[in-house]
Amino acid sequence: MPDINDFLNALKEDLLNFAEINLKEYKNELLKDGNEFAIKAKKDIERWGQQLLSGKLSQKDFEFLVKGKKDLAEMEALKQAGLTKIRIAKIKDGLIGIVINSALKTFL
Repeated sequence: MPDINDFLNALKEDLLNFAEINLKEYKNELLKDGNEFAIKAKKDIERWGQQLLSGKLSQKDFEFLVKGKKDLAEMEALKQAGLTKIRIAKIKDGLIGIVINSALKTFL
């Protein structure tokens, strides 16, 4: 049965792949911000992931709940690196998508 550590490992790998393709020059900042988001949302994602696995939560509901945590992704490292607010918002959307996909790979 998958657990939160499986999710975190999948998330790190998926974030690294995303950073290598889209943000090579800011890879370390993205990894730091993504890790901080995962820590803040860890308990909720673990609970929702288990509910998804058991069928108590639909994939659509899971995605909705994770998207609701978007404000936890503060992206401080990318802000300090000087990225614009618009670019950070797009990266934040990408991060949420990666979190959802990593969780679905892990828990389904």
